[in-house]
Amino acid sequence: MSLNAERQALRHQLATCRTHRAALADALEDLATRPFQVEDLINLGKDDRRLLDQFAYRYTRLQDDMGARLFPAALRALGEDI
Repeated sequence: MSLNAERQALRHQLATCRTHRAALADALEDLATRPFQVEDLINLGKDDRRLLDQFAYRYTRLQDDMGARLFPAALRALGEDI
């Protein structure tokens, strides 16, 4: 792949990670308005479960995409042999 293509791939992976980050920030903002108590976690309602699921999903996706796609794309764009 050419260096130009490598940089384009890096931009794409960065955009993907930024999308995850934005959704994660939204979930964190919503979580900040909802102080959970132990009883709340034992008896989660549908909306709270969705909110916690969104947070966990986006956190996991961001972490996975950074390790599996973003960092290798950055190294390739810098011309590193990986």
